[in-house]
Amino acid sequence: MHINFLCSKHTDWVYSHPADAIHFLARDELQGTMLFMDGNYRDAIAYLGCAFDICAILLEVEEGQNNKLIEKAQTISVFLCSAYDRLKLKEYRCAVEDRTAMLMVAVTRSPKISVTSPFSSQNK
Repeated sequence: MHINFLCSKHTDWVYSHPADAIHFLARDELQGTMLFMDGNYRDAIAYLGCAFDICAILLEVEEGQNNKLIEKAQTISVFLCSAYDRLKLKEYRCAVEDRTAMLMVAVTRSPKISVTSPFSSQNK
């Protein structure tokens, strides 16, 4: 199962406006996190999912060179997986885990970045 949250129109917009997309990433991540913390998991998934897609696109645009985006993608993924767990939607959780793993592999294979750990001091 492959999972995407942004429609093709919004995906194209993020590719065309990466600097502006940062603001939408922050907004969606914040709204999704607040909904998650309030126990509104279904609503949180929509916002966190969009934030995850934006983050993944920005990582691609920046060729994996932004360690903050790598950390953000991993953090958003944890929230998404937890929300799916709470809703007992294992297949969706697994799809997010798989997509995150593929994203991290792509980032580590980028010739412009070497990621040992997203939390190591050399990546700050």
